Amino acid sequence: MSTNPKDLNPMEASEALIRASKRSVDASLRNLQKEMEQENTLVQETPGTRLQRVVKIYRSVKPLLSVISTLPLVPPAWRAAIVMFVQALDALSGVSGEITAQFKAGKDL
Repeated sequence: MSTNPKDLNPMEASEALIRASKRSVDASLRNLQKEMEQENTLVQETPGTRLQRVVKIYRSVKPLLSVISTLPLVPPAWRAAIVMFVQALDALSGVSGEITAQFKAGKDL
């Protein structure tokens, strides 16, 4: 059996990509699980803290989304949608500090 992804059928190529990425994706998800277990759930959430939480989760899940977006087994339109979603969240995570710094509850009142 060839190890060149171009010589493999979509199923074999997908399995090879998953095997190659499994350790790093699993480590990222384990770290996320630990961080979420240590999160203080008694503190009232604000829009800013919700955004920070989403960005934290996204950064840990991004390696998984990146792998899924490259799997030949996934239809091209689905892969393209995942890539657009990742790009949108990348843009959002890049400005999250600006949003939370500018947000002041009740400042329009």
